[in-house]
Amino acid sequence: MVLGMSKRVKFLLCSALVVTGYLPSLISLRSTASCISGSTNAVSVQKNDSLDLICANLCCFQNIEDFSNELLQNQIDSFFLCSIDVPNDTKSLQSAQLPARKKTEASPVKIISSGEFAGAKFVKSVIKSNFYCDARKLGIPASVVDNVIGNLSSKVDFRRALNKGDEFEIIYNQKNVMLYSKIVTKRKQASVYRVANKASSAYYFDNGVKVAARSNSNVFGQPLKGRLFVSSAFGNRVHPIRGVRHMHTGVDLRAQYGTPVYAVFDGVVTRASPYDGYGNCVDVRHASGYSSRYGHLSRYAVRSGANVKRGQLLGYTGSSGTSTGPHLHFELARNNSVLNPLSVKMMPDEVEMAPNMRAFNILKKQIEKISSAK
Repeated sequence: MVLGMSKRVKFLLCSALVVTGYLPSLISLRSTASCISGSTNAVSVQKNDSLDLICANLCCFQNIEDFSNELLQNQIDSFFLCSIDVPNDTKSLQSAQLPARKKTEASPVKIISSGEFAGAKFVKSVIKSNFYCDARKLGIPASVVDNVIGNLSSKVDFRRALNKGDEFEIIYNQKNVMLYSKIVTKRKQASVYRVANKASSAYYFDNGVKVAARSNSNVFGQPLKGRLFVSSAFGNRVHPIRGVRHMHTGVDLRAQYGTPVYAVFDGVVTRASPYDGYGNCVDVRHASGYSSRYGHLSRYAVRSGANVKRGQLLGYTGSSGTSTGPHLHFELARNNSVLNPLSVKMMPDEVEMAPNMRAFNILKKQIEKISSAK
């Protein structure tokens, strides 16, 4: 069918839908053969070729009848309409190019086909708005997302520390159990792995340290690791420097210079600056009216306004302010009334390692292989 013969020729190709496997004869195109007889290429048309490719192949056929037969043999089973501007100049025709197709992005969700995690889903993506919403849009169950946040919240501030472009990886099985998760920001990365046996299962950080259970929300952690040694108790005492009797509102804990100091519970840092005789001081406001204070520090590890978790590093012991030597002054209060810290039950944050580090490292390598695979 000739639509124009002066400078450009438009070809209209049209076929009906296949009925019971039979493709009706194409509209006769023999009258157009003379327009493209200068081409000596013969390119076959394959089944399921794109519309762009079919049109391009038409321009390369020397014999339109051959092209029609090729279409019939491959039974292209869709209705298509192709209109191509064909210059009279054969050289221009051969150099003509169709617009490039847009490349479709690979899905960030993949099903693991083999190995220990066969059948589980592996997700690798970036944050576009916020972690929870982006993960849910990818079809990750809410229980899995909550598990990721619960296990990594002591390492990553999901509300403030994550930004657009930060990366995350998650593996979860058919029962929606989170097996592995990883968060990567510009400043740091944190990952957690599920280790299971016949009796129990638990999650461990990348270094093999067990994720601390937080089932008892009424128990405080310790400000220092290990056994606590009290050098000055709570209550009335004679001040060691001023020489006057007054109320000691906390306890002094012996510690070498530079010993790490940890938050006793979740909260918000309300002060991280020098304060009177306390020297370098960190105050944390907790839930239910509780607050804690850590005095005479040598260095801070947090800033005012930061959200902290129980067991998170706050700073290091020192002898700043009114002090006779390196130690930690620790206070605990409720509704602005000071409490004896030793009268409050505190649970040591003991470090528990993976039961079999060799097996744990093998597990990590298996996941690294899955993560790096394209």
